[in-house]
Amino acid sequence: MGNSSKTDLQRDILLTWWESPNATNQEIAGACDCSSSYVSQTKNRFDDYNEFEAMMDRQDAELEQMFGENIFENSGTTSATVESEGPGIAEQWNEIPNNIPGLLIKHIVVMVLGYAAIQVGITLFL
Repeated sequence: MGNSSKTDLQRDILLTWWESPNATNQEIAGACDCSSSYVSQTKNRFDDYNEFEAMMDRQDAELEQMFGENIFENSGTTSATVESEGPGIAEQWNEIPNNIPGLLIKHIVVMVLGYAAIQVGITLFL
């Protein structure tokens, strides 16, 4: 369910009430298959229900119809950060051994990066 503060039944009650504002609690209860006292409790709890919330609830209901009941189940657990799958550049640099081949590789990397930095500087400033 998209709005975690409402159950599916509460959403159905509120949408029915929004679409038929003159309907009695008994009529809404009959349409939503619940008791009229529960309709009254729901209307009192969400007495500030407005057009925007009705639109969002209607869209949530349509999405659940199209994609299944559990479409919003994991929506709050997704991480916004991107996690790298391998070691970073600094970790890879430290893993290069400190013997002659390792030092040669480090020297070549530094020369290539220096050359690239000089080329970028020349391109930008000249």
